Amino acid sequence: MWLRLGSLLFAAPGILLLTLYGLEMSAATDCSQSGGFYDFVNSLCSDKPQPQSSYYQRHSMLVNLMMLLSVIGTFAMIWGMLIKGMARPKEPS
Repeated sequence: MWLRLGSLLFAAPGILLLTLYGLEMSAATDCSQSGGFYDFVNSLCSDKPQPQSSYYQRHSMLVNLMMLLSVIGTFAMIWGMLIKGMARPKEPS
């Protein structure tokens, strides 16, 4: 159980962050291809150049919480492996 839960907690936050980042970059690309400038703070396309900031600067709490969940998932997987032990599967007689 701990291995499965840990694996889910380890992988899901990264997938979520990549999805959200990809959606934002898609909107920024669409805006720049239409000749505008993407405002990352307000998530709008504008006619004036906008200052750029990193995804982490805009969503630091989300990124930090997702990375914390990944670390918790890592420890859950380790705990699951320790509980399961190094037992080898029994060969049928």
